[in-house]
Amino acid sequence: MLAWPKYVILVIMNKTVPFLLMLTLAGCGTAPTEPAKSQDATSELKPIVEKLLAGWATLDTKNPAPFYAKDAGLSFYDIAPLKYTGWADYEAGFQKVAGSWKSMKLTLNPDMQATRNGNIAWATYTAMFEIEPKEGAVMKGEARSTDIFEKRGNDWVIIHEHVSVPMPEPPPPAPAKK
Repeated sequence: MLAWPKYVILVIMNKTVPFLLMLTLAGCGTAPTEPAKSQDATSELKPIVEKLLAGWATLDTKNPAPFYAKDAGLSFYDIAPLKYTGWADYEAGFQKVAGSWKSMKLTLNPDMQATRNGNIAWATYTAMFEIEPKEGAVMKGEARSTDIFEKRGNDWVIIHEHVSVPMPEPPPPAPAKK
């Protein structure tokens, strides 16, 4: 049996082990992937938002329902009440609120913007509304909305929505007393 001097073994170990370790670690890593690029999706999502608003305007929740994901834990913020958790809650809540309405008109304003990044997209827009209650005066105003969409199969569905109405302008200050 050939006996190697101790210093030769140490030199080989000191040079070889780090080299093998570097090769092993280099093989374990993957090249960083470039993040998906955001792109304008307004022309793709505008027809969906128009159909969505037309669906809500019927006051029948079966019409906007296809545009929403049905996952139980999703959050939807509407004008009233503060929050719905899941589509079933949103549907029941809207039916309760809209039960006193005779009709509703929703008109998408031309300010809609939408962006897509992979299978997620978001749209922001404002819309004019006109709600005619079964009793009382017609309510008119403007609302703003942000919808988060997820591409599921061939369809874009809303996984989060936030609708709000701006607070009224404060009254002018009272004239100073002399």
